[in-house]
Amino acid sequence: MELSAVVPLPVSVVDNPAAAFLSVGTEPPLARLVRSMLGTVEEPSRTVIATAASLVGDVRSALASEDLSAVHVEPVGGSARRADCLGVALEYLRRASFSTSHVLVHDIASPLAPADLAARVVEAMRGGGTVVMPALAVTDSVKTIDRHGSITATVDRSVLRAVQYPRGFTVDALAGLLERGASEDFDEIAVANDAAVPVTFVEGDPDAFRAELPEDAEFVEAILASRPSGA
Repeated sequence: MELSAVVPLPVSVVDNPAAAFLSVGTEPPLARLVRSMLGTVEEPSRTVIATAASLVGDVRSALASEDLSAVHVEPVGGSARRADCLGVALEYLRRASFSTSHVLVHDIASPLAPADLAARVVEAMRGGGTVVMPALAVTDSVKTIDRHGSITATVDRSVLRAVQYPRGFTVDALAGLLERGASEDFDEIAVANDAAVPVTFVEGDPDAFRAELPEDAEFVEAILASRPSGA
């Protein structure tokens, strides 16, 4: 398996730069994700930051300040939606001097996702999974409500899962999903589901939750502060 990794930074990050660049703990989310990916891929050039063109300078400065300049930054022109970023990243990997058969796709909103979660995704791809996604069982009580806010039912949690990142794909599978649909709110797993493409699930991790920065900065900081030194 020839593995590369992609972190898309769509144009929406322009309106909320904290999502990628706000320092939480000792480094920004972008650096945390990149370090996680570098623990999985063989060389830095196999990690691609596919970013809206207007963010290229900020991305390169952030990487340089964290001694991560060897990571490849690929500008994305035009509308630079998430799907555009993924498509441009795949084009770069096709042109690269190295070959890529599988790709890990991370998301900037999951800055604390641990490296061993990526390892589980990779292992599932080694086992033949063409689309792999981590997921956690939902443990909270979930209710449905009517338009007045009154509870109408309790949802059966046994059939619910919270989906996470990073996600794994064969290059051909991800390219096929992009061809099927590249809407403003493109989600590759939703497209896979609509197309009846099999998805392999692996056990998720509580730390791979979705963080909304800067709103969740204190929560993320508290989690980092609770960890043993060096963890």
